[in-house]
Amino acid sequence: MKKKIINWLNLIEQKDGQATDLVVAFNFGIFENEKGFILYLVGSFEYDENNDDWACIEMPKNEHRYLIFSIEKQDKDWKSFLLEITRALKDLEFEGSLNKTIVKNAQAITTGFDEAELIKIR
Repeated sequence: MKKKIINWLNLIEQKDGQATDLVVAFNFGIFENEKGFILYLVGSFEYDENNDDWACIEMPKNEHRYLIFSIEKQDKDWKSFLLEITRALKDLEFEGSLNKTIVKNAQAITTGFDEAELIKIR
């Protein structure tokens, strides 16, 4: 999963370029639809540690900003999937791998399902 996330972040940077220094936070949003669990990336010019509303940003328009997980990942319940994504992102942060991607300059990085509490990664 970690390699898939890093490859996806590299693809985003390749297609969109580096994020401007004005982007202070990124959220790895998660939702579920008929295709299964889908991860998406949004950046924000503001961040509030005490209010998750900063991450209520318009959904990405570009298809490459979405990462669909395979059938075996889709068979998990949402809590297990959230735990797995959180663990992968925290591992990548601890290893320093996120510092080599489009999110490297972010003050804050979070993840979570839409309409739910965000989990802080950085």
